[in-house]
Amino acid sequence: MEYITSRGFALPESAEEFADGFWFNLWRIKLWPYRELVIGDLLYWHESLSKRIVWKSRVTHLDRFPYDSKNAALHRLVSRFGDFDPAQPYFVEGPDQGYCLAWKVIPLQRVSLPKPDDLRFPRQGWLRVDDETAIQWLSQSPLVDDVTLDEIVPKGTLLERLHQLNDEMAEVSPERVRSVVSNTVRRDTQLVKALKELYDFRCQFPGCGVRIPKRDGGFYVEVAHIQPLRKGGRSVLGNLLVLCPNHHKEIDYGDLEIAEQTAEYIRGKLNGKEFEIRLPWPALSPTDE
Repeated sequence: MEYITSRGFALPESAEEFADGFWFNLWRIKLWPYRELVIGDLLYWHESLSKRIVWKSRVTHLDRFPYDSKNAALHRLVSRFGDFDPAQPYFVEGPDQGYCLAWKVIPLQRVSLPKPDDLRFPRQGWLRVDDETAIQWLSQSPLVDDVTLDEIVPKGTLLERLHQLNDEMAEVSPERVRSVVSNTVRRDTQLVKALKELYDFRCQFPGCGVRIPKRDGGFYVEVAHIQPLRKGGRSVLGNLLVLCPNHHKEIDYGDLEIAEQTAEYIRGKLNGKEFEIRLPWPALSPTDE
């Protein structure tokens, strides 16, 4: 998914300063996109003072939680992301209890995209990028219906190929994936095949590890989206799990609660049972390339 978020102050000009900090919203109720934002989403940053988008970034860490007091929110944010200034006006003026959405990003590009005069920004400061907004504001081309997801041919080790494929898929919108899935089988995409190979075709769900032998000598396993495509989920690392058919369907149709989702792990409850699943992202960090 792609979003535009607005800030009423000047944003950092250097990529280093922009990447060092973390960002958060404090809401009295669960405002959109409290549940919708996921790791791997593209995030454009609008400066209301200059009336333009100044950064394009990608979400790398994410935490969302209810809080009963400012002290509780402060403790959670510091323990998750590190120290920050609690005297900043937004934190001071935020609701004494409610819901917090916090995240870190990797800056991808410094840009200067003036806001169209006839475009009205939502009051909560978040805007979903649809086709019209992309063309009108971001100067992006409309979706192409005849693209395929298997034109990507990565090179290198398995982890290097996963990294390349993940970067490519992060640029593919859910709408484009949905339009392609009707013509291509998702299990045949390169990223999904590489993930299955990485986990030796075994279910990632804790305590399972099942893989199903096939007549041809291979193994059968499936890949699930934690945040479904129909709800804006993306086919990127952090939102994909290698699962046996039983756990895939249980996640799709069971009572799934995601307590915390980062680039390194996913924690939550599935039908009342707590779980934690480690993800391959640490091995794909730029320092390991």
